[in-house]
Amino acid sequence: MIITPEMTHIGYEVCKDVFAGKLTRQEGKEKISNISGMCKGSAIAYVTVFIAMMEGKKYTRTLNTYSTKYFLENIRSDFGELYYKNAISAVKQHIEYYNSLGHGNLVSIQNVIDEIS
Repeated sequence: MIITPEMTHIGYEVCKDVFAGKLTRQEGKEKISNISGMCKGSAIAYVTVFIAMMEGKKYTRTLNTYSTKYFLENIRSDFGELYYKNAISAVKQHIEYYNSLGHGNLVSIQNVIDEIS
C-alpha cells in the first residue's frame, strides 16, 4: 500500500497525541488506521518512528521521503529546535543503520537531511 500525504498528515497528528500521553501506541495505531486507511503495520511503524525521532534514537523502519520530510519540518515547528535536533539525529542514525544492511542507500532521505539542515 502506498502511504499518501493525507495519511502522513493524519499519522503525524495522532503521533503527537501518543507522544503527549493522550493515547497509547496501540490506540494510536488503531486511530491512524481507522481514520486514514493506513494498514496497521505501517501505522505502528509511524508511531514508533515518531517517538524515536522525538527521543533522538535510531529506528529501523523506513518512512517514505515525503513522510520523513513532513515529520522533520513539523517537529521543528511544533516542538522547537531541541526536538528537531533529536529528530535529525534519529534520521541520520537510521540512514547509517539502513546503509549497513547492504540493501543500497537512502539517497532521497539523505537529500532531505542535506536540504533542511
